[in-house]
Amino acid sequence: MIDERLINSDATDLKGLHQVMMEQPNSEKLCDIDMVDIAIGSGVAMKVSDAVKKLTVGKRVLMVSDPVVILDKEQRPVKERIKKVLEKNYQVEWLVIDEPDGSIVHCTPENAARIQEHLNNADCVVGVGSGTICDLCKYATYYADKDNSKPLIIIQTALSVNAFSDNASVMLISGVKRTVHSIYPKILLIDLDIVAAAPPEMNVSGYGDLIATWTAPVDWYLANVMGMNSGFHSAPSDMIRTQCKRLLENSEKLATGDEKVLADLANVLTLSGISMGLANESAPASGSEHVMSHLVDMASKIRKTGICYHGTQVAVSGIISSLLWDYLLKEFDPSKVDIASCYPDADGMKKKVFEAFDWLDEDHKAANECWSDYSKKLATWEANKDRLKAFLDNFDEFKSKVSGWVQDPAYIASSMHKAKAPCRYSKLNFPVDAKTARWAITNCHLMRNRFSVIDLLHYTGVWNEKFVEMIISRADALDAGL
Repeated sequence: MIDERLINSDATDLKGLHQVMMEQPNSEKLCDIDMVDIAIGSGVAMKVSDAVKKLTVGKRVLMVSDPVVILDKEQRPVKERIKKVLEKNYQVEWLVIDEPDGSIVHCTPENAARIQEHLNNADCVVGVGSGTICDLCKYATYYADKDNSKPLIIIQTALSVNAFSDNASVMLISGVKRTVHSIYPKILLIDLDIVAAAPPEMNVSGYGDLIATWTAPVDWYLANVMGMNSGFHSAPSDMIRTQCKRLLENSEKLATGDEKVLADLANVLTLSGISMGLANESAPASGSEHVMSHLVDMASKIRKTGICYHGTQVAVSGIISSLLWDYLLKEFDPSKVDIASCYPDADGMKKKVFEAFDWLDEDHKAANECWSDYSKKLATWEANKDRLKAFLDNFDEFKSKVSGWVQDPAYIASSMHKAKAPCRYSKLNFPVDAKTARWAITNCHLMRNRFSVIDLLHYTGVWNEKFVEMIISRADALDAGL
């Protein structure tokens, strides 16, 4: 039985949330939420000076943003207003992070270094804007001084992703998306007057990011069962699953910008971020669906296109992942698995990894980065051979355990359609061609040291071109997929 207090969690009640988590069985597996405050409501961004005062007696504030103009629902310029409020009490340096070619800002160590160059002259950092700016600020402040990081405040300007309330950053390293440990913002301000005015597709993106709720936790649990991850705890996902179900039920209201549903979305997205911090890894909210999305991003430079909205891309990939879980729980036959053939040799897998990723650059950086991580997964898989037999012998027990954690793929796709969210890669804000999408789906398990349902299907001989095409065909029947 799930603790009722988890089901109705309030992201703004950090003390209450901490207490509930510490009272869960095996709570020693859960980490502290190293945040001072989360505020969700109308006008909270204009209280940013009070937030700074909570964190420092210093008077120097580094404000970080990208160049995008952001207006609130009264059509007032958000960044300029925040700077003006801060200047009443503080010395403010406004640093705008942009790309030399004018493209969308990327989350790279190089851009983080630009922030770090200004930290010596700051007592507090205020990041204003997107998930990218948030991740850059978290990464920059943490790696500048891990033991004494500058206090960080984030003002969220759209309900686009769940990354604002966790202690990790998704960085583009050697052309490969990597989730790395960073730092929580000490204070997170989500002003409903600002997020309500964000482009509707950005808030729908946040809704899409939450589709991972129905796939990532089961990937995480599967990894635990197979001996590929030892940190699993049900509480982080139990905290958001019921509220995510309510969001699916209110998909049509989200499409109309209903204020109550937007507030609910803000709460659940924030809880989703916190779930990753509680686990000290992204696994509660990032599984096979996120890796597909990462590969699409990695190919964008070669394709000469922009980066799609993260959440909507994750949601399209989430439909594919939900179909994979649907197959595993309804059609996978453990009696047909030849265990002896489930352990490929390292040389053969290294060849597969390089075939998958070597086309991304001329100096093999991406392929080398992917192999360096995948090889660790392969070694762990080899070291836990006893787990596969136990899993196959007790498959019905496994299915019973996770059946309530998944959603019917048709229901997910239908809900996304009602929310007016893209359900096909070709319908994203930067359309993804069928060849790239197939490549991302087919090869995503080769990218990192994170075990998912795709790894299980691959090692047990199910995952091949014919199977992938069958899944794509099932997605097409839901008006989704390619």
